[in-house]
Amino acid sequence: MTISLSPQTQKLLEDELKTGEYESADDLVQKALQVLTAISADGLDEETLDAIDRAEDQIERGEVRDWEDVREEIRAKFLGK
Repeated sequence: MTISLSPQTQKLLEDELKTGEYESADDLVQKALQVLTAISADGLDEETLDAIDRAEDQIERGEVRDWEDVREEIRAKFLGK
């Protein structure tokens, strides 16, 4: 199977692979699909939906942060990296 990716998706994939958390692009895509399947199967609970609503409100007010900074903070907190 051949898969074509947009330049933005290709960059996201390459950036994520550089973290060393995944052994290959296939490993990363497989994990992403597992998470997506789990979310789709379980649906989102009220707490998560409320958090999304609050986040959308923050975005509208311009209260946003760079994803790269947030991702590194999350990794440090939960993965010790």
